[in-house]
Amino acid sequence: MSLRLHVELVYDLGCPNVDRARESLAHALQETGVPAVWTEWRTDDPACPERLRGYGSPTVLVNGADVAPGPHPWTRHGSEDGPRCRLYREDDRVLGSPPPRLVREAVLKAVAPDVV
Repeated sequence: MSLRLHVELVYDLGCPNVDRARESLAHALQETGVPAVWTEWRTDDPACPERLRGYGSPTVLVNGADVAPGPHPWTRHGSEDGPRCRLYREDDRVLGSPPPRLVREAVLKAVAPDVV
């Protein structure tokens, strides 16, 4: 098993879906047997790394990779703007947070043994 696993949750202040994203994270990590530990970054916090500010809210990264890769049309915004809500597709549903399945798959891939 790989020992490197870094999970991050990126969100905007006022995001209506951040709590659901936290629930998805906790559920997915529990299913994989990985401790439910992650780093949270609020995009308007000065401590938030610049590389994370362009993601829509909420976004989950596993070892720096978006669990739902694809084009991210969001642009930087000023402090007067509201959250840049991000939507996810799972089958015929549209969700406001990453589906636990995508988080689980990303975590399992990250902790899989390295095969040489």
